[in-house]
Amino acid sequence: MSTVPWRRSRRRPTTVVTLPCARRTVGVEAALRLPNVMMLVVEDVCTAFSREDWRRREPARWRSQARHRWHTEGRQLDAKETRLRDLAVQCLDASD
Repeated sequence: MSTVPWRRSRRRPTTVVTLPCARRTVGVEAALRLPNVMMLVVEDVCTAFSREDWRRREPARWRSQARHRWHTEGRQLDAKETRLRDLAVQCLDASD
């Protein structure tokens, strides 16, 4: 299975799925064939949707408690993205 780190994958063929949170790309064949890679793809997509939803819900600056909760949620999303990157290393680099 071939994976390309995010920073080196400028031109990706259509047979590759981009995982923005894990900062990787994965071959479609590998994602369909290997359950742990498919799980990584699904988790990455869900996290990306959560991040976009979080960005759109930014409260006004004068709502300090709401902003505090919003920033806390952002830190939780950061931690989830870090876990996804670690999981991507385990799943993708170990199966080469």
